[in-house]
Amino acid sequence: MNDFIRTPASRPIEKQNEVYQHTFGGELGQPVIPPGGSAPCHLLYTIDTEDPLFPVRIESIRFLPLIYCQQYNAAAMSYRVEKDGIKVDYVESLKWRDNFPYEDYPKSFPRRSISLEPVDLDALQLAEMADTDTEDFVSRFGGWHWLCQGIPSVGCKNPTCGKGNMNVFGVIYNSPVEGVRLWDPDEDWSDVEIIYQICDRCSSIQVCNRCT
Repeated sequence: MNDFIRTPASRPIEKQNEVYQHTFGGELGQPVIPPGGSAPCHLLYTIDTEDPLFPVRIESIRFLPLIYCQQYNAAAMSYRVEKDGIKVDYVESLKWRDNFPYEDYPKSFPRRSISLEPVDLDALQLAEMADTDTEDFVSRFGGWHWLCQGIPSVGCKNPTCGKGNMNVFGVIYNSPVEGVRLWDPDEDWSDVEIIYQICDRCSSIQVCNRCT
């Protein structure tokens, strides 16, 4: 059964980290174009998984790219991060739209240095007990998340696996760093959740969005 990866719980903030090399935005050295697609996916975060505040580890992978294909009609997608690159196993739609989610959508987001900071676990546990919205915690990794439609009921799309539980390890909201909007340049749209899940057997990643 899909669940949350509950510890540690942290949130990304725009700040230089002297030890770990986290970034938001920028571009991958090797663009990821879904099979049959016409344009690259967006890079949201690159996470240095040596940081103990991040809840996911993938064997032989230190820097974990968190990508998403907003311009493919906000499609769900599944991918694997391996030594020789990123392999996309599934994409919900191949309809690429130049001006979606909004007019003049950027081909990539400005690269910013990021640090992870701990989330108040007591407050998070109280929110879980009350089953109340955790939007005030902003984008975060690990821990419990209030999700407007619950944990996505998806299976592993890796054709050599397909059996693991897809556990939630991150939720990203509309304004990950100052001056950047993922879904709307003018309005808040803070209720849109980009949800990252990982297979507990093969480490395949699935990402989708949900909103109220």
